[in-house]
Amino acid sequence: MNLFMKKSLVLMSLSALITAGTAYAAPTDLKSSINGSISMKEEAKKVQTTGVITSIRMDGDNGLIHIQGVGTDGLVLNVGKETVFQMLDGTKLSLADLHVGLTVSAEHSMVMTMSLPPQTPTSKVTVLDAKTQAGLLGTAGVMEEIRSESKDDLRIRIKGEGLTESSPSEVVLNLTKDTAVVDKNGDKIATSKLMKGANVIGFYGPTLTKSLPPMGIAWKIVIAD
Repeated sequence: MNLFMKKSLVLMSLSALITAGTAYAAPTDLKSSINGSISMKEEAKKVQTTGVITSIRMDGDNGLIHIQGVGTDGLVLNVGKETVFQMLDGTKLSLADLHVGLTVSAEHSMVMTMSLPPQTPTSKVTVLDAKTQAGLLGTAGVMEEIRSESKDDLRIRIKGEGLTESSPSEVVLNLTKDTAVVDKNGDKIATSKLMKGANVIGFYGPTLTKSLPPMGIAWKIVIAD
């Protein structure tokens, strides 16, 4: 091998090493810079989300409030000592005052976990219902049957899973003029949207018949589809 060829090979090798080193280092630095910028901006921003509470898990002063669905659907609000709980008129509440079936507006961070459902730190929870209704039960599932003797007499049967320890997995609910029918965000919708086969969540009082399935009065119906 002559001297010219040896010099060429050495130069090519050095060039390859420099290029490889630059290509490897640049993405790492860029990634750190981008992640840092996004993290700072996200921490500074908060958003509002509304939904109906389907479960509450408490651990001392902290809690996990599931809204906008059941299972892997919806969003979980992480709340704690610093979280403000209130009615729409500003009346102060505590975490213990909340229950399934309430429609709430949550002020929370833009930062969320990658889990299903995602979880997010929450600074304020406002109850949008006119009043709380302690003792509510809930059943989520498919509307197996819907019957109507008149426009003011509607009865539905839901089969699925109970949302609390005392809630049956199947229940027949009578709707009254006071029953709220809403979507997963808590917005009111027409009763005509209730159809057999729809995925719904029914909330009702603790007074049930001893029949199978038990029967009760619907407080709120959420159409989850």
